[in-house]
Amino acid sequence: MALGHAGRGVLLDRDGTIIVDSGYVGSVNDVVFLDGAIEAIARLNAAGIPVAVVTNQAGVARGYYELEDVELVHKHMAAEMARGGAHVDAWFSCPYHPDGTVAPFARASADRKPGPGMAIAAAGALELDLARSWVVGDSACDVGLARAVGASPLLVGGSAAVEPGITSVASLADAVELILAELAAGPVDGAALAAAASSRVSAPSPVSAAPPAAATAFPAHAYGDAGWFAGDYADELARALATVEEGRFEAAARILDAAYTRGAAVFSIGNGGSASIANHFQCDHVKGVRIGTDLLTRVQSLSTNVEILSAIANDIGYDSVFEYQLQSQARPGDVVVAVSSSGRSPNIVRALEWCAANGVETIALTGFTGGPSRELATVSIHVDSLNYGVIEDSHQACMHLLAQYVRQSHMEAAAVESAVF
Repeated sequence: MALGHAGRGVLLDRDGTIIVDSGYVGSVNDVVFLDGAIEAIARLNAAGIPVAVVTNQAGVARGYYELEDVELVHKHMAAEMARGGAHVDAWFSCPYHPDGTVAPFARASADRKPGPGMAIAAAGALELDLARSWVVGDSACDVGLARAVGASPLLVGGSAAVEPGITSVASLADAVELILAELAAGPVDGAALAAAASSRVSAPSPVSAAPPAAATAFPAHAYGDAGWFAGDYADELARALATVEEGRFEAAARILDAAYTRGAAVFSIGNGGSASIANHFQCDHVKGVRIGTDLLTRVQSLSTNVEILSAIANDIGYDSVFEYQLQSQARPGDVVVAVSSSGRSPNIVRALEWCAANGVETIALTGFTGGPSRELATVSIHVDSLNYGVIEDSHQACMHLLAQYVRQSHMEAAAVESAVF
């Protein structure tokens, strides 16, 4: 936070404010910066004013592009800004729309402007006092967002004000000129700073009651210090884990516990980094859950045997490496745990489809949009993140917590209290 400005910041719309709004910008090839926009953001940076982008991305809900495409656009924009000496401190996007056609995103959301969700998330991430901040955008929903959180709206594009009292300017550069002029005319004194700090300490935090912020690109800019990166990475990991619906853990745990209790087989599958999680799943769910319990679990990773994997891949095709093994080994009533960051890997999808047709329950650990795996699985544990490392770290944590929960469920309370997990 820029202490000299007592938590004041600027929330910027994206399309029509920073870049040309050509209609659902979902590709880096469609990114065209508006004249003076990068320089305007650089002026805010130089003045120590935190800058966040808050953008509705209904193109995801409508199936025009995916969350990964939004991330790529933001990475591209961040790189272009960096060349001009500018940066955005935090990126927030809302992929939801009640009229969407893509099931996971076809719903209303408090994050969608003029809803306050993204502004509240930005306030939490950047320690902003929204009542002393600005929302700059080109549409009525940006003005509505400002009204919803008590910020000052600035409408860019030179259009007439949508309601009395709204300042309309020609461009982002003009908006920044007004913001800097206001700051120069009214510096915050020490008493105001103390009052602002006191209110932040004593008042209940609205962020704590808000739903987790929608996923944004991380990292959104280059870092020059590993410690700074580590802190932000840890924050992003915590945010991502908080997006998992707690009820999904309970549903997945019940499936695993029932399978272990009745002696059914549990298979884990995954590619690349997800393969290592699938292998680790076998370790912790065979050895770990037995300690202090009467469970004798049958868990096997189908990602671990290179001879079988390479033989199937060479003779039949890599898309069949898991399905083919399941056809030989799985029986109705067994369980498959599929780990896939994208949820779109063909061999994972084929395995889940086979399970659905053959009486095998499935648990999918996914990220990004979740892909087909999110919809095919009996239970989907979805991590709302756009960073592979964060998703895989979250999946590793999910794997551990499921093992530890099932284990402690089969122990006496006193034994749990004295055990090492």
